[in-house]
Amino acid sequence: MAKQKANDASSSVDKPRRKWPWILLIVVVLLVIGGGYYHFTHDVADQVPGNVYSYNNPTTKRKLYMTFAKTGNEVVVTQNKTQATKAASSDSQFESVWQKQNKSNGGSWRYKADGSKLTLAQMKTNNKVSQWQYNNVFATSNKLTSRSFTYQIVNAGQGNVKQKVTFTKIN
Repeated sequence: MAKQKANDASSSVDKPRRKWPWILLIVVVLLVIGGGYYHFTHDVADQVPGNVYSYNNPTTKRKLYMTFAKTGNEVVVTQNKTQATKAASSDSQFESVWQKQNKSNGGSWRYKADGSKLTLAQMKTNNKVSQWQYNNVFATSNKLTSRSFTYQIVNAGQGNVKQKVTFTKIN
């Protein structure tokens, strides 16, 4: 009987030690998930350059294509998929399509990708700027997803839109 009590006492001492591997496993899993989330929400600047994305505009029901320059901050914004993919084929093609778009639209498009934000700006020849800032962008190799964006449009106003926006990579 005394021997059984000694075994019971030693088994109760061992039980707290068995919790540590589970706690450690939970901590490691949370760190991996948190690190992955941080990476995907701060990877916009690495995913965007040199790629073509399609975007379905929820208000106008139009599909837009955006080709981002490999270097620099220029972006071609068009409804023509062929023109967007042509701009992505080489640096000289991008420059040609971008210059042509600037002349026909009376201004240029630029972008800034920083942390978890993607900002698109349309600069008109009269130095007026319209811009859209996509917040908390989740960037994977195929898509950019934002849960909200803010906008400021020349002669039309500004606002916040709390609607999911997805840019799908097409190249």
